[in-house]
Amino acid sequence: MKINPIIIFNIFITIFLIIAIMVIVLMVKNEMNLYYISAAFMVSFLLIFILYTINKGIPNSNQEKESHQYKAKLLYHQDYFTIVTYTQDLIINWRDIEAIFFINSPPLDGEYHTMEYRIFLNKKPETVRKQPLKWYDKILPEPKQEKFPMIKIDDHYHIDFNTFHPSLEKFLLTEKISSDFLNGKFGNEVKYTQKGNKTIGIPYNKQLKTTGFYKIFDKGAYANSGSLKEYREQATEI
Repeated sequence: MKINPIIIFNIFITIFLIIAIMVIVLMVKNEMNLYYISAAFMVSFLLIFILYTINKGIPNSNQEKESHQYKAKLLYHQDYFTIVTYTQDLIINWRDIEAIFFINSPPLDGEYHTMEYRIFLNKKPETVRKQPLKWYDKILPEPKQEKFPMIKIDDHYHIDFNTFHPSLEKFLLTEKISSDFLNGKFGNEVKYTQKGNKTIGIPYNKQLKTTGFYKIFDKGAYANSGSLKEYREQATEI
């Protein structure tokens, strides 16, 4: 039977923690120097912190299921599509979409996605809340909205990300577009050579892919300022 190494590590840390607590009790009873008692407290605190980090910081299958629960799903209909999240649903009418842009790039610090659709709308999407607002959301003013509000769909948070492109072709676009923009790779080009029974990869300085920024769809409504104007100026049309 295979034993989980985390369980063994937990047992050892717990034993050391019990010993540290017993030492603290003996020190207090014998009225030892406060410096030594404080040091023992710090050791105990460190052991508790390690236990907490091991058991909360390493995801198990239940935690993975829970994190999956909080990801968004995409549901498509003839006249609209819905972004379903744990707290609310966003209903976006196809005819309310002004423009769609696509960005592919290596993830920044704190991010997990490499591909993202940025969708500009003619008006705010309909919101169906499933959870009550937090008290601070009720008292804080809403952030200022641009003329063309934007929503994002990325390949980490939205579990149906790969269904969005074919759905665009089915419900919005008048003609099919190449899906090559979805095949971004990042890193350096690698040349593989055979040495005996081993295959060795040698990286070159040539990058496989740099950041891509593409315009997928645009109705062309006038925008003299804001993000939509900037995106139109910078994006490559497919």
